[in-house]
Amino acid sequence: MNETLEKVVREVMEVTGEDAPDLLHEDAPVLAPQAMRPGESDGFYLVGLIGGKEVGKSALVNAIAGTEITASSSHGRGTDTAIAYVHRDAAEGLGALLEREVPGHYRLKTHDVADLRRQVLLDLPDIDSHYREHLEVTRTLLRHMLYPVWVSSVEKYADRQAQQMLTRVAAGNTPTNFLFVLNKADQVRASGADGDSSALEELRGDYAGRIARALELREPPRVFVVSATNGSRFELQGLRRVLGRHRAAQDVAASKALAEQTQDRSLVRWLQRQDLGRRAEAMARLQQEVEETLAARVGPMLLERAVPRLAEDPATQLAIADEVLGERVAHWPMVNLVHALLSPVFLLIRSATSRHAGPPRSADALVDASLRESGEPLAGAVQSSFAQLRRSHPQLGKLYEHRKLWEQLPSEMAASELSSRLAEALRRQREVARDRLGRGRWLTAPWRWLLTLGALLWFPFVQPILEAALGHQDISHWRQLVGLIVSVLGVNYLLKSAGFLLIWFLVLWLALRWNTQRRVARLMKSWKTANQPDPSVNLALHALDWMDNLSEPVRRSSDHFASLVRRAEQASAATKK
Repeated sequence: MNETLEKVVREVMEVTGEDAPDLLHEDAPVLAPQAMRPGESDGFYLVGLIGGKEVGKSALVNAIAGTEITASSSHGRGTDTAIAYVHRDAAEGLGALLEREVPGHYRLKTHDVADLRRQVLLDLPDIDSHYREHLEVTRTLLRHMLYPVWVSSVEKYADRQAQQMLTRVAAGNTPTNFLFVLNKADQVRASGADGDSSALEELRGDYAGRIARALELREPPRVFVVSATNGSRFELQGLRRVLGRHRAAQDVAASKALAEQTQDRSLVRWLQRQDLGRRAEAMARLQQEVEETLAARVGPMLLERAVPRLAEDPATQLAIADEVLGERVAHWPMVNLVHALLSPVFLLIRSATSRHAGPPRSADALVDASLRESGEPLAGAVQSSFAQLRRSHPQLGKLYEHRKLWEQLPSEMAASELSSRLAEALRRQREVARDRLGRGRWLTAPWRWLLTLGALLWFPFVQPILEAALGHQDISHWRQLVGLIVSVLGVNYLLKSAGFLLIWFLVLWLALRWNTQRRVARLMKSWKTANQPDPSVNLALHALDWMDNLSEPVRRSSDHFASLVRRAEQASAATKK
């Protein structure tokens, strides 16, 4: 049996809840995988007589073997064990097989016929026995029997139970490995029928037709008409020649290959009856409906109201800008002092003049306020959406059996999950902004020092001295140089320079503040685009991903069905090669 095909069948059983094909039932009377592979039965193959009570199996097996290997009985329990006619060279291997499969329910009859060295002839219990253990023995050994011989009689050939067993066995073995026998042909003449030959041909044709219909064969199979008690008449000798023919190892291997192909075709027919293509299309439509319902009921409140409100919140932008500015001024000497002195004053002025000013709120508080102000509660929208979908599509109950979003608690948990994700995204935005905009680059360090420490030295000290030197003042004498330094360090001059430096550093601080707010605004604008390289800071992408997670079970099922359809088609095509 093709392992890939069997895996597909088992997956289909799992997702559809359909019963397993008869071929895969543990007690199915079909050839087992170990019987199809090389193993302990390499030295022999099994030929077994299968039939109901009083069809003459025991008498027939004695007639075929040419010796009494089993006692005939027409009353009582009938044959209750498997009786094996086996060459003594294969007896040990066969005994091991029978002891493992039907311990205590077999008996060996050995022989020395060289032409039958590899063949084992089995007489099995009746398939219509009232004794359960009889049927279990037959069914178990059918899983190792490559060549069944179906025996019926002129009275019981229309028995439906025998035909049902034949159909089940044929699901795992090719009919070309079967032989069909109609026993007790001598009773037709004994019944007084005119022209026993024509009557037998009519019975043969009727029996062959029933077999052909049961197995869906193009042509009726050959049926041997025999009498186990009268070997000189009818076709017993022909049956003995067929069963006495030596089967080479390559012939047995070919029979196994045909049986394996039959099993594969049986599984393919089962798959075809499941109508996977229609199921896959229905699941794809269900996925589309779930996604459209969520987009219509939940999408607007998130993507048109809650997320834009969070992404464009002025208070959030101001808070991020203040944090980034604090990081930036730490790398600017003297400007950081101005920032420490003027920030409280600036915040007071802004709180008095701006309607967006106020104490900074946590990310969780911002998200909760935004979702609360977006209309219908998010949990209620999720719950009502899935309640509507479940009423229209009851199969959602199985797909969402571990997350029943039409109930209050699961829907509230889903809404809480989104709140946590959005809050984490806001915190991530602040981290990214501080990391990207607040870090001082070493390449710009000389400029920062020049504009701060350089200005502190230049304006009060270096610039006046250079101005005097370049103005052709005579400072060659040390007294003149000392007098210049004293004038530069005078109170009036220093106060004048300090006022200028205060203005200078204030301008630098204001420029940094303006530049920071502009860069933060530009960065936050980039976070709204779909091609943002860092999706962790994109609020809209978080909302869309959360909505995708709500439809994940049905989408996963739809993808699984589509995969099963492709794999089933590939496996089906492989069986036709």
